[in-house]
Amino acid sequence: MELIIYIFLFLILFLGVIFNLKITNFKKIKEIRNKAKYYSKKNN
Repeated sequence: MELIIYIFLFLILFLGVIFNLKITNFKKIKEIRNKAKYYSKKNN
């Protein structure tokens, strides 16, 4: 019974880490795109 609980907690932790990484990567991509747009406007 304890083993099942530990596996369940580990899965929640693992999914949380993956989800957080996806969110941070998405935010970084958005920032990079905004910077690219800003620089292209600046050059023109």
